[in-house]
Amino acid sequence: STHRDVHPQGAGYDEMRDRTYEIAPAIKAADPNAQTMGPVGWGWSSITLSGHDQKTCNELGGDCWSNPPDQAAHGGVPYATWYLTEMAAYEREHGTRILDYYDNHWYPQGSGITSGDQSEAVQALRLRSTRQLWDPEYVDESWINQPVDLIPRMRQLVDDSYPGTKLAISEYNWGALDHMDGALAEADVLGIFGREGLDLATLWAPPEPTDPGAFAFRMYLNYDGRGSAFGDTSLTAQSANPDQVSVFASRRSSDGALTLM
Repeated sequence: STHRDVHPQGAGYDEMRDRTYEIAPAIKAADPNAQTMGPVGWGWSSITLSGHDQKTCNELGGDCWSNPPDQAAHGGVPYATWYLTEMAAYEREHGTRILDYYDNHWYPQGSGITSGDQSEAVQALRLRSTRQLWDPEYVDESWINQPVDLIPRMRQLVDDSYPGTKLAISEYNWGALDHMDGALAEADVLGIFGREGLDLATLWAPPEPTDPGAFAFRMYLNYDGRGSAFGDTSLTAQSANPDQVSVFASRRSSDGALTLM
């Protein structure tokens, strides 16, 4: 949608595999320490559908969604599963891993969350919607309208199709980083990323240094202005009501301190 003049059709299964087979080994040959990410979908639909199927079914509607043509041409296998399987096949054949991170962008789809809306209803939705990252009991309050369970879902895809691949969300944003509720959501998201073992995440885009959202990072990285940080060894911590309070625990190896968020 942003480079329509260069690539007017959504990228399909075969193109994404073939481009990865062409480009990733060249990167690894030039720099064996380079880390690669793919297929870098935009969100929920990209777990099961190629860009080609998303574009086609958005235009055709109706029965297309129950039988997307690109997926049907690949045995009905969901997009991410097929891509990871093809990356595993490359390593078996060539002895080289060309995909280090399974990467999928994530922006919550609930109405108003990422807009900066500060109505009471949206603030509450913003804060509870972080459960979509981890909670199989939370039904996403958007057009998705089903449990997302995102990070465990991504891990299961990797475990089933290409074990050893790390997990990345190379774009995310819960909105309102210039307000306190956005900062609370960001602190919660960072805690969830750590607890659930996400390997890489990138906030798009960063808050201003004086914004409340910036202090969500400082709470973990330098909470007293003297370099004190949340611990580096995760510990189990549970909340009886995650809509009211989140809790994250760790132990700091430098001094053995128990740190709680």
